Amino acid sequence: ALLSSSGCQAFTASPHTSSSRHINHHQLYNNIGSGGPSLEFLEKMGVKEPNDVARVRLSIISVEEALQMYKDAKTAEERERLLGPLREKMMEAAMGTDSNGASNGSSSAVVTPPVAAAAAPSVLADAPKIEVAPIVVQKEEPKTDNKPAAPAAPIPEDIASLDDVSLQLSTAAMRLDAQTVSTLLQSNPGIHLDEDTTNAAFRAVVNAVDRAEARDQPIPPTVPQMLHHIFDADLQHLLTREKITKNVTCMMPQTEGLTTHGLNYVFDDGEHKNLPLEEGRKCEDGNCCDKCSRNIFPTFAQEDEINFDTYPGLNTLTFNELEKVSAATIIQFMRLIERVRRTMAHEYGLDLKTLLPLQAYSRKYVAGTTQKGGGGGEGDFVTLHTDEATHGGYHYSCVIYLSTQGEDFQGGDFVFNDPKDPDAPAEDFRHMSLEEQLRRTGRKLTPFHPTRGAAVIFSSGWENMHEVEKITHGIRYAVPAFFTTCPVPEAAYDQMVAGKPKTDEDIADDWLHLLLAHRPESPMEGAGRVRELLMKWHYMCTPLSMH
Repeated sequence: ALLSSSGCQAFTASPHTSSSRHINHHQLYNNIGSGGPSLEFLEKMGVKEPNDVARVRLSIISVEEALQMYKDAKTAEERERLLGPLREKMMEAAMGTDSNGASNGSSSAVVTPPVAAAAAPSVLADAPKIEVAPIVVQKEEPKTDNKPAAPAAPIPEDIASLDDVSLQLSTAAMRLDAQTVSTLLQSNPGIHLDEDTTNAAFRAVVNAVDRAEARDQPIPPTVPQMLHHIFDADLQHLLTREKITKNVTCMMPQTEGLTTHGLNYVFDDGEHKNLPLEEGRKCEDGNCCDKCSRNIFPTFAQEDEINFDTYPGLNTLTFNELEKVSAATIIQFMRLIERVRRTMAHEYGLDLKTLLPLQAYSRKYVAGTTQKGGGGGEGDFVTLHTDEATHGGYHYSCVIYLSTQGEDFQGGDFVFNDPKDPDAPAEDFRHMSLEEQLRRTGRKLTPFHPTRGAAVIFSSGWENMHEVEKITHGIRYAVPAFFTTCPVPEAAYDQMVAGKPKTDEDIADDWLHLLLAHRPESPMEGAGRVRELLMKWHYMCTPLSMH
């Protein structure tokens, strides 16, 4: 079946080249390994230019991984499911196109092997364009009390033979050779994984996890090691994109106890805006920055990072129910939330290890529905509120948008609701309903119109009261996430079956058992697992040197 129809043509030269030379598929298959074909093999096949070497190797690795997953399938049904994607990868490689049908081309006129254009599988972004220059960011990093880095590991000979550092870095990343990536980054200050290489490395991570699951094996330590590099690179990329910031004065309730204002505040949502406030940061039991702000990132996530076909279930994910969610979707959700965490630490000057997620989930807002239950329930609006008033441990908040207003839904603005400037001109609300007049009187409303991939990040205190206006048509998907600076008691780790990770293997085991085991569990078991996941978040998402 592998060599039938389009499959056998994957082993011929690309029709886009002038050569009709064939490659022996048995010879190619014998070169399969964790790092792809050797330089000697590629040179023998006529591939000599450094950029072509990287593209060809990456594409061969892509097909090899698909072949290996097919070989490891335990049932006929699983092999049948994997056959389509395998043929797709082979055809993309043979035709020299990416998953969208665009030709990738080659920088030289040499014979093109069956995978000459580094066609990436359809499940993730296109293969890296090696010629893209690495990003250099001059901004100050968040404070960390890092331990001294381990001595740099020697660079494998075939990688060291490549002339360009960026090429060395991308090749090592494609192999999940995290040690070599670390060595190259340490010895070349200012160089980071570019976006294409980062996304291709993420694809390699997902393939490694899928392969381990198919073989019923533990996740290799190289998976979280490479994810740590990906998380670092994600922040560097984000810091080069547009950000709209407004600094605001931190505010907190002026009075405590059940005063008249307090009673109204507790029992009437409409009175939330009338609670007497004073300057200051409440930050209950935490260690917040004394500065407050609201930040809008128009492109917090790229379109291919939030594609529901690539990551099925991303728009409905909760950590409590992961049994039937693909590893790609779970890891991508983790990647987005970790990007938020690192962005907050950078924005507010926090030590990364002091900031942990308390809650993060995908939420569905549907026109014409009324919310029932907790914050994850469907509804068509969110009343005016303050996150820190909702939960004393919410210190920093974020919403990532998975839908676009005007395309996927109507209405549904995210609105910051502030006291009106006394010197501001009066507005005429007479054409509005009485309810809307009461809502707007004495207030300044600042709406944000959601678009896919955008994010709003802000301090969770009373300086950032907000609401979501009623959705009038369609469905609005978003990912709210709330972070705390409250420390986890050491006793909590002692009560876990496996406490803080002490080795890279321990970190990999936590990724498996807390996220990727795909096992049935009771609601109580799920709640316990999620609680442990959130407490161990920093240890799972950073290398041992940052613990």
